Parts: sequence; structure tokens; C-alpha cells
Amino acid sequence: MKIQKQTDIRNRRLLLFFAGWSATPELFVRLKAEEGTDIMICYNYRVLTFEEDLTRYEEIDLIAWSMGIRMAELTLAGKYTFTSATAVNGTSFPIHDTYGIPEKIFQGTLDNLTTEGLKRFNRRMCGTRDILAQYEAFPPRPLEEIKEELQFIYDSCKEHSEINSQSTPSPIPWTRAVISSDDHIFPAANQHNYWDERCPVIEITAPHYPFYLWKQWNEL
Repeated sequence: MKIQKQTDIRNRRLLLFFAGWSATPELFVRLKAEEGTDIMICYNYRVLTFEEDLTRYEEIDLIAWSMGIRMAELTLAGKYTFTSATAVNGTSFPIHDTYGIPEKIFQGTLDNLTTEGLKRFNRRMCGTRDILAQYEAFPPRPLEEIKEELQFIYDSCKEHSEINSQSTPSPIPWTRAVISSDDHIFPAANQHNYWDERCPVIEITAPHYPFYLWKQWNEL
């Protein structure tokens, strides 16, 4: 895992963001936090090591998107208390026919991850040409690196599947879920299946990548 410290001036509050698979931190740097808040962006999940000591912060607001939800759970569960924890377009079951991405679809993405395959994924994720253009305005990470990341996510989810139980609490006490009605990566219905009985849910009209909607993190 890599961490980009967008703001690190020893503020009392932290905005901690776990990005989705294949994302680059440049996609999110335009989002601002409230005054007195440091910002850390986590991405590139090829190991689950989280070496930052967050105990100096009095308040931590966690936001996780897509695969970042499960990666946050596997690295942070039980280590910190969060002032708020917002899950955006994903669940604790990222590979699941009822609560996440159907397994055959996930496996198909993994098996066919070429440059063209990634372009198809990005088109589905962004929904429109305008949003896709915004997403692709930044140079992509190397394809081999992205392949390794997706394989690592798959292996990690399978390895820790024994703690994936719909009847048990989420590893992180999520305080809110945001679901895009036009999500073609994590089906909105599957997200509702998971979150509706767990925490307050807000549904928005957007594709899987919704961050073009906001200018500040606190808008989430």
C-alpha cells in the first residue's frame, strides 16, 4: 500500500481516504478538507502494510471507495476509533454474488486485464464520456502494477473470507454508505442488500466513480 500525504502539518484532525483499485491519488487532490485537517490518500494495494501512526490525531474521518472499503477493514479494523466512517460504492464483500461484484464478473476482469480491458472497465466505471475524460486526465499507473494489485485484492479477500459473514458486524463500524444508482461495477442492488440493515444509506445519481460531484470531502 502506498500513502500520499496531501496535507501533513500536524493538525488535530485527519481525513483518511482509501481509494479504489487502479486509482491514482491525483484523481482526488482537488478535494479539500476542512481547516485544521490533514489528508492522507491510500492506494496501490499490493501489500496490506499500514505503517502510519495515527494516534496523534484527536479525530479521524475515514472515507473508503470501492475496493478501498475492504482494504481499509483488513488494515485498520480494531486499531483506531473513527469520528465517522463513510463507505462509497462498495461493501465488505467485494467478491460476492449477492453483496458485491458477482464472482464471475470479477474473475473475468482479472483474467482479461489488458490495456483494452482496462479501458472498457474505465468506461463502465465512469458512465459518460465527460466523466471518463476527467478520470483519464491523469497518467495511468503501469498495467503490470495494476494487474498485481487486482490479484492481491482477490487473494486477500479469499484468504480472509472466514470473517465475511453477513450476520456479524462489519470489521469497521461504518456510519454511512453512499450508493450510486448508476453503478455498473458494484451493482446498486447488491450494495443495498449489504448496507440497508447496517447503517444509514444515501443514494445518489452517479456512476461508480462519483467524485466529480464534490469539491470538498465534507460534502460526503
